[in-house]
Amino acid sequence: MARDGIECDETRWPIVIFRTTGIPNDENVDRFIAKADEYLRRGEPYVVIFDNTHSGRATTYMRKRASEWLTSNSERLSQHCLGTGLVFRSAAFRFVLSTVMLVVSHPVPHEVCGTCDEAVAWAEAQLRMRRYRTG
Repeated sequence: MARDGIECDETRWPIVIFRTTGIPNDENVDRFIAKADEYLRRGEPYVVIFDNTHSGRATTYMRKRASEWLTSNSERLSQHCLGTGLVFRSAAFRFVLSTVMLVVSHPVPHEVCGTCDEAVAWAEAQLRMRRYRTG
């Protein structure tokens, strides 16, 4: 993976892991949004993990595009995305983000984790619960 960018790992589908490294440029952000659109178009249940353990700051463009995408796709997300795992190394940042997520509207269940392994375990549990409810 490039020094700055967003890598998409779908080898564990229906778990998708987006790994951000450094500070992605606008083109990286647009490719990420296109991948997110692709997953929604599949119409299948999935869980997404954002691994930010090596990320830098989010640019204004990234925050704006992600916010617009979430707003315009909220209904479809609630139908197909079973949850969002957010991975950050900093315990202080995880605490702050967890607190913010209590009051910010998010269309799917979410979990803030310290490692990608924790997020994957949470994602697998979300999938098991879905299978239990529908199976």
